[in-house]
Amino acid sequence: MDTKMNQTTSNHILRGHSLPDEVAKRIRVSIDSGEIQPGKRLPTQHELANIYGVSRPVIREAISILKSDGLVISQQGRGQFVNPQGSSVFRLEPSLEDKEDLSHLFSFLMSVEVAATRQAAKSRNNDDLKSIRKHLDDLGSAIRKGENGVNEDMQFHRAILHATHNTYFISFGEFLELRVRNLIRIAREKTARRNDMVKLVQQEHEAIFNAIEAQDMVEAEKAASQHLENAAKRLEIYQVVPNN
Repeated sequence: MDTKMNQTTSNHILRGHSLPDEVAKRIRVSIDSGEIQPGKRLPTQHELANIYGVSRPVIREAISILKSDGLVISQQGRGQFVNPQGSSVFRLEPSLEDKEDLSHLFSFLMSVEVAATRQAAKSRNNDDLKSIRKHLDDLGSAIRKGENGVNEDMQFHRAILHATHNTYFISFGEFLELRVRNLIRIAREKTARRNDMVKLVQQEHEAIFNAIEAQDMVEAEKAASQHLENAAKRLEIYQVVPNN
């Protein structure tokens, strides 16, 4: 029997949120609350799009997030179902409104990102360095065009993860990227409005690259740590500065 969800306009998601993340979060709440029982089929993409007032591509991306959590499984020809076994996958759902939660998140990210950058400085080869440089240059080009550079920023950090040549850093980094991309998007979009911050962020990226190029693990660790500490401070500023 298909699951019926409350279809009211109050379910519609306000723009300004990361839509796929927010839809995934709301479906997860419906599952956790028992509104959608384990083993039951989710509403169709069309039905979910109507429920939340978003497009079907947004719904597809939200379902992908839930699948990666192990909370939703596909049955060929039948649709998407709530995993009857539940999900044992680690979850990371930062709250942008909770400063303490953001502080804890960045402390956690630092333990992973700083260690990965240090490892990249040690393990990188010439091809890795070219890839990191390319994405850093792409980010600079996006900035000069007045773009927010979200994708270029993510590609730059992804290239650093690949330079570790450690599958665990790479895989967990991809997991983190999926969960915190809304933070990255907000940071890049709002940084793009302030030329002083754009320059500072790019200087931080250059410092990371220079340390990796020199294969200086201590400086790489220091540069990555400084970048994350400053990113946390910038997000705090965005929480109190009017969105003009």
